[in-house]
Amino acid sequence: MNKADATAKDVAREFYESYNRKDLDASWEQYISPVLVNHAMGGGYDSESWREMDKRFFAAFSDLWLTILDQLAEDAKVATRYAITGTHDGEFLGIPATGRTVTLTCTAVDLVHDGKITEHWVDLDFAGFMQNLQQEGEPM
Repeated sequence: MNKADATAKDVAREFYESYNRKDLDASWEQYISPVLVNHAMGGGYDSESWREMDKRFFAAFSDLWLTILDQLAEDAKVATRYAITGTHDGEFLGIPATGRTVTLTCTAVDLVHDGKITEHWVDLDFAGFMQNLQQEGEPM
């Protein structure tokens, strides 16, 4: 798609779908503003720390796949509900590989200007996701 013709919804969709190419550096270069304001996780992640955290996901879940479930847009603001699924086959935040297949469902709202995401909010149950990794028993 021609970047000049891309809508905010196109940019957000292409950004999230780019996760499946597993090249976050290229995704960030193409879709994330260098002056991104990231409100996720209490605002504790800037653009670089967000990318580094997601790289940890890729290292620990080698078959990670992102699926867009829903997407709505109004002007420059885009809401995207998506699921990230993968097999926990590497260490993640101190938890050794469990072999479990787990899913993290997220709802993000992104503000897009000039073809780049300039603000990002996300709601997710990260504590529940981590608890699922630590539970004993059969893979999920």
